[in-house]
Amino acid sequence: MSSLAAIILAAGKGTRMKSERAKVTFPVADKPMVQRVVDTALAMKCERICIVVGYLKETVISCLEENDRLEFIEQKEQLGTGHAVSITASLFKNPEQDILILCGDVPLLTPQTVNRIYQEHLATKAACTVLTAFLDDPGKYGRMLRDKDGKLCGIIEYKDASEEQRQIKEWNTGIYCFKAKDMFEALSNTSNKNQQGEFYLTDTVEILYKAGKTVSSVILDNLMEVSGVNSQEQLSELEDIYVDNIRKKWLNSGVVIHNPNTVYIGDDVLIEADVEIHQNTYLKGKCSLEKGCVIGPNCYLEHSTVCNDTILQGHNILVNAIIHEHEILEFAAHVIEETPYE
Repeated sequence: MSSLAAIILAAGKGTRMKSERAKVTFPVADKPMVQRVVDTALAMKCERICIVVGYLKETVISCLEENDRLEFIEQKEQLGTGHAVSITASLFKNPEQDILILCGDVPLLTPQTVNRIYQEHLATKAACTVLTAFLDDPGKYGRMLRDKDGKLCGIIEYKDASEEQRQIKEWNTGIYCFKAKDMFEALSNTSNKNQQGEFYLTDTVEILYKAGKTVSSVILDNLMEVSGVNSQEQLSELEDIYVDNIRKKWLNSGVVIHNPNTVYIGDDVLIEADVEIHQNTYLKGKCSLEKGCVIGPNCYLEHSTVCNDTILQGHNILVNAIIHEHEILEFAAHVIEETPYE
């Protein structure tokens, strides 16, 4: 099996965010959205992860957790997705390596979906595997083109598509897996003669198809996974969906949550069955709630453990704390340690 790497596209500004801040640094449930994409690549055990940065590059780099597998390359001019990927060529010397292409502003894509792409890519010995999806009206997304046998033969960007092509319901999510050699060779044959004057990564699909290479596809089940962030409104909607899914996971795992919409639970929190959480509670970081404990209303917990059958009466603040089993923490009591517990 060839080794797996990832390229994460994170160079854009995101003008529709109405902010001077780099778009990919905005948080989704306490983590920068680009960190969530990096976490997905790490979950896939990518041996190296190249992040293409550009606008406010230092803030993008500094918002990420340090990891030896991360490498950064600057796209100094915004010349399109094809150009962004092509500038990484010097980092990938193994022609047989498989490379995932991920988007830094698509934070909800799961490792499970990415693994489906990778497994299809391996099974079909493809030069390229594309994640696609269907909508009755795909808006301004690129459309997937198929030949008379149903094989994927190209992707046409909306601005370059004919009216007939715009009626196609299958669209491009912008998530791929490529064989390194095939991808970089195809990119060297792309052109910027299109409506946007850019080098499109999507053009590689047609180039590979015409070269007789296998181009595979996987159809996405949950469209929310590839919802990008183009405005503050979209960011808040995605965060609501993400946090709600976490709450539902715990509700379906034997946890009692009163007035769930008022409770925030981070994705690094661990909760055992028969825990009871009251209204307006915020659980952040690496918290652990053990069996039978009760978290009263209006509590804030960060990087803390509440042991078996412990009661927090309410309005409690815990930071880097351990509350031992069978204790009762009085109303409004705070336990704040300066250094994280081990």
